[in-house]
Amino acid sequence: MNGQAITFDFHNTLAACPEWFELEVKTLPSAVLGWWVALRGSAVDIASFDDADCQYRELRRDIMEHGNELTAEACLEQVFAEMHLAISGDDIRDGVAHVMREALSGASPIPGAVATVRELHDTGVPIGVVSSAVYHPFLEWTLESFGLRDALQVVITSASAGFYKSRPEIFLHAAAALSADPRRTVHVGDSLRYDVGGASRVGMGTVWLRRDDARHSDDPYTPDLTLETLESSAPRILDILRSRQPAPASHD
Repeated sequence: MNGQAITFDFHNTLAACPEWFELEVKTLPSAVLGWWVALRGSAVDIASFDDADCQYRELRRDIMEHGNELTAEACLEQVFAEMHLAISGDDIRDGVAHVMREALSGASPIPGAVATVRELHDTGVPIGVVSSAVYHPFLEWTLESFGLRDALQVVITSASAGFYKSRPEIFLHAAAALSADPRRTVHVGDSLRYDVGGASRVGMGTVWLRRDDARHSDDPYTPDLTLETLESSAPRILDILRSRQPAPASHD
């Protein structure tokens, strides 16, 4: 399978972790602010907690739109600076690590995820993760706790790559890290817009893991394969991968 690879999304594809996701998209500033107040004994107006989260959500919406990612620490530095809160970079770094570590206990694998990745890994195909996530270490910790990290050649996050999944560059970055040709690679994820749409724009094959709560989408993306579960799904994913191998050269 020279030049081929399989990549997986993280959230709701390999792992479920509501506490982490809430931090990622909504409450990271207030969580870190609460940690900092307790640590330093500083007095902060209670309204500042809500204000910080509001500014963070606005920043995240902007990033999703233009696709230029910031790390969790950079996001908080920007939010707190705009609020004139004198929180040091070291405290922001330590606070983010603390609240993210606390969220790790709530992480659990999606049914079938561990067995599927293991089965695919046993075939020798390179496997990676491509995820929009502002705090890269959380994915490393989680995948290690699932016993999967050794089966993955690369873990690419928007924080580590600098691109949100609204940008095709994150998928190109992952393919390059896997020494793979995007046209011979398959991406598996639960978002029609960001997984199916983003990967297909760089020529990848796509597998959509449709969640029970998936709503109708106006996004014009059609996956090569739709799965209702990852359980016993490795053979079907491999079929899509094999379909992307170039036809044998003619010797006429």
